[in-house]
Amino acid sequence: MNIIFSTQSVVEYDGNSYYSNAVQATYRRYLCLGDKITIICFKKDVAKASNDLIDEGAVTFSFVKKINTFKSLIRRDAKKDEKKIEQLVKRADLCVAHVPCEHSYNVIKYSKKYNKPYMTVVCGCPWDSLWNFDWRGKLLAPKAYLTLKRIQRESPFSIYVTNSFLQNRYPTKGQHIACSNVNISTGLSGILEKRLEFINNHQSGKEVYRIGTVAAIDVPYKGQEYVIRALAQLKEKGIVYEYHLVGTGSNTRLEMIAKEENVYDQVFFHGQLPHGEVLKFLDEIDIYVQPSKQEGLPRAMIEAMSRGCLCMGSRIAGIPELLEPHYLFSKGNVREISAILQDISSDNLTKQAIRNFEKAKEYDKDTLNKRRTDFLLEFKRKSQL
Repeated sequence: MNIIFSTQSVVEYDGNSYYSNAVQATYRRYLCLGDKITIICFKKDVAKASNDLIDEGAVTFSFVKKINTFKSLIRRDAKKDEKKIEQLVKRADLCVAHVPCEHSYNVIKYSKKYNKPYMTVVCGCPWDSLWNFDWRGKLLAPKAYLTLKRIQRESPFSIYVTNSFLQNRYPTKGQHIACSNVNISTGLSGILEKRLEFINNHQSGKEVYRIGTVAAIDVPYKGQEYVIRALAQLKEKGIVYEYHLVGTGSNTRLEMIAKEENVYDQVFFHGQLPHGEVLKFLDEIDIYVQPSKQEGLPRAMIEAMSRGCLCMGSRIAGIPELLEPHYLFSKGNVREISAILQDISSDNLTKQAIRNFEKAKEYDKDTLNKRRTDFLLEFKRKSQL
C-alpha cells in the first residue's frame, strides 16, 4: 500500500544522504500501514549534517517550499506545491497528516476530494505559537486556530500528543487516542542509579548547577531569554548557574540579551546535536527547563525526565501533565523562574530524579508504540471496509 506522511519536519541533505532526528524516529511507526511511504516535508541543503542518518528503506521524499518568514506565509505562491500534493494523494491508499501544517491541510483537502482515508496527528497549538510570536502572529492566530478547530472536528481518526490539552482545545468527533510522539527507553539499566551518583558527586564538589534547554534558539516563543534574565536576578543575590542551550538557529539575539544582563560567561551554545549526543547532554546537566510560550507535549522534557533530571516548565499546553506544580511557572515570568531556581538543592534534585524517572515510564516507547500501532491498524482496517 502507498502511504502519504506529511510533517513539518526539516530533512537535511548533504548531497548524498538525508538526515533528521524527528523523521528517523517517526516514519517507521507508519510502516504497519503499508510498505511504501512518501514523506512530504521540508529540505535543507547542508555541507555537514547535524542530525541522525535516515534509514530510507521504503521511503520516498517529496519536498515542499518552507514557510520561514511572515511575508512568505501570507504571499507565497503555493500552487506548484499544492498540485504536487494533489497528485501524490491521488495515488495514495492512506494518508497520515501531522497538524498544524499548511501542506498537511492540503493532504487532508485532497484526501476528501478523492475519498482517500486519512488521519491526523495533532502535534501542537497554532494559536499559542502565533499569538506568542509577535504582533504579526497575533493577526494570523485567530484564522489558524479556527482552521485546526475545523480540521479536527471533521477528522475521522486522530492521535493527540497530549493527554488532555490539545483534545480540549481542538476536539474531534472521530476516533482518537492520546499518544505522545516521544521516543525513549526507560527499561535500560543503571540510568537512575547513575543520576543519583551524579547528584551526590556534584554536591560534594560544590560545583555550579548546570541548566539545559533543547529547542530552536532563534524562535522567540521558545523562551530561553527568560531563563537568561533569571540568571541575572540570581547573580545579584550571589547565586550562579550555567545555562546550556542545544538547538538550531542563530544565537545572535540570545547572546545580545546575555551580554545586556551581564551573564554572557554563564550561557553556552552547543548548536544542533544528533539524538544520541542529546542524551549525553542531558546526562551532564542538573536541571532541565522548558520555558516555552507554546508547546504540544515537549519531547525533550520527557527525555530529560527519563534521564533523571529535575525539570521545570512554563504552565502551558501539556507541560502541567508532566511536572509537579512547584516546578511550573507562568510563561515569560522571570521572577517565578528565579524563585524556583533559588530553591534548588541536592535534596530537590534527588527527589525529582526518582519522581521524574518513574513518570517518564508512562511514555516508554514500547508502551506508546503498542498503543499507537493498535490504533493505526484499526484505522487501516476500517479504511478497507
